[in-house]
Amino acid sequence: MNELKQRITDYIQHLTIYDYFAISWVGVFFIFMMMIVFLNIKKRTKFAISLFLISLVLVTFSPIFIKLYFDKTVRKVEILDQKITKLNFANMLIIKGKLQNQGKIDYKKCRVFTKVVKKNKNKYKNILNNLKPLRNMSIVINQKLKKENKESFRIVMKNFKFNSPYEVKVRGECY
Repeated sequence: MNELKQRITDYIQHLTIYDYFAISWVGVFFIFMMMIVFLNIKKRTKFAISLFLISLVLVTFSPIFIKLYFDKTVRKVEILDQKITKLNFANMLIIKGKLQNQGKIDYKKCRVFTKVVKKNKNKYKNILNNLKPLRNMSIVINQKLKKENKESFRIVMKNFKFNSPYEVKVRGECY
């Protein structure tokens, strides 16, 4: 839960001009739809209520879709040269890699998320295992990352004693 709070806080603190423009557009669209609803409330009540509900759903979920879209385009980050090493004598898992800025803006802060998931041949169990990973860890990189530049990272998971098949998933998020 704390991770979700931290991600939302980071996102709000690092809004870009693209975010402001998209959220403003959603607000203007909602006001326009409410004007249409108020003009039609007496004549066509069912139409006005359905339009109101559709507008409410759009306003509720559009910020989520805006963030997801911008994470794939404007704030795109790629994980490169990922190397995973398990040290059996010290019960450690070491994950090394590089973050590359493939977005349209320079970043001030990046966060790398790692998740160790139990592997299974059954695809439905894999979905459940993704929801409840064996280990989670994230690190913050407070160095500026300019367009097309790379930044190295290293994550060390101590007390890692899993011998069953597992998969390590790494992703980055930058602002």
